[in-house]
Amino acid sequence: MGGSGVRFGCEVPKQFLLLCGKKVFYHPLETFIQSGFFEEIVLVCHPEWVNIPDLPDFVRVVSGGKTRQDSSLIGLQSFTKKPDIVLIHDAVRPFVTEEILRQNILGAMQYGAVNTCVSSVDTLVHSSDGETIDSIPPRTALLRGQTPQTFSYALILEAHKKAQEKKIANASDDCQLVLALGQRVFFVQGDEKNIKITTELDLQIAETIHSRTIFEI
Repeated sequence: MGGSGVRFGCEVPKQFLLLCGKKVFYHPLETFIQSGFFEEIVLVCHPEWVNIPDLPDFVRVVSGGKTRQDSSLIGLQSFTKKPDIVLIHDAVRPFVTEEILRQNILGAMQYGAVNTCVSSVDTLVHSSDGETIDSIPPRTALLRGQTPQTFSYALILEAHKKAQEKKIANASDDCQLVLALGQRVFFVQGDEKNIKITTELDLQIAETIHSRTIFEI
C-alpha cells in the first residue's frame, strides 16, 4: 500500500482510487478478512494516507518506507505477535481469491516460501542494452509472478536482515531476497484475473472484470 499514483498522472495513490464505487485496496482486504485465515492484518500505507476509518480490530495501518523493500520489512516488524506464516500482497491486486490464499498458506507450511504465478502467454525477450534483443527464452520455462508471496515468518525476516547486511536496498520482490539466501521458492497457481492495477487501462479492465463477476454471480 506504499505506492503512489505517478503512472496515473494524479496525486491519489492508485490503491485509493475507486473501483466500482469502492477504493481499490478494500477489494483484496475484504477477501483476506472474509477468509477467516488471518489473526492479524497489517496495511503498510503511504504516510500521508494512513488514516483509514472503520477497520476491524485485527487490521492495523502503519506508515511505509521509501522503497517496497523498506515497506515490506516495516510490515514484518509491525505484528503484535510473531506469526508462523506471513502473506505479502499487493493492495492493487483486487481480485485475489480465497483459494489462492489457501494454496499459499498450505505451500508455505510445506516449503517455507511460495510465490503465486501464472503461465506466460506472451513471448518474452531479453535485452541487455535496451536497444537490441540478446535472446528469446523458451516460453514454457517462464512464469509471470503475482502476489501473494507467502513465507515462513522466520525465513522472510532473515532474508530481509541479510539483505540489509549486504547493502541490498532496492529489491522489487520479496522472493528475490529469499533466493539470495540460497533457499528454494516454490510456486502455486495464480489466476489471470488477479491483475495488478498500475495504469488507467488496468483500472478499466478491473472494472470490466468486477462487473462481469457480479453478473456471473
